[in-house]
Amino acid sequence: MTAQAQVKAELQAGVAQTFEVLAWEIELAGARCIHLDKLIGEILPDMPNPHREQLLESLHTVDLLAQHLTNLSAFARHMGESAPADMSVTVQGAIGDITLGALADRMFTALGGEEPEENDHEAGDLDLF
Repeated sequence: MTAQAQVKAELQAGVAQTFEVLAWEIELAGARCIHLDKLIGEILPDMPNPHREQLLESLHTVDLLAQHLTNLSAFARHMGESAPADMSVTVQGAIGDITLGALADRMFTALGGEEPEENDHEAGDLDLF
């Protein structure tokens, strides 16, 4: 079972910690965009002209997405630094809404939940495709 279905008690986390975990996950998504941007840039010269323009447009979109994620991460980190140290929230429901098992498990663990066992994913829980 993933963290989404496994939580027995209400998982509480500090608001500052929650924003920090969110910022880190946004940065991870941004790093994946940068990787995709690099890959598109590498194959762009080998594409025939009609497809090159379309791919170039996609390259700009991926770059904009990476910038968007970088700014959201900075915002989340700043909000976490501004949050009162003693303020906490229940994060169980929000983690339960995450459909990517690996992401839910990472966030669950980072926010103080027990780390799931390696073979603890439900059948059919596909994180990568």
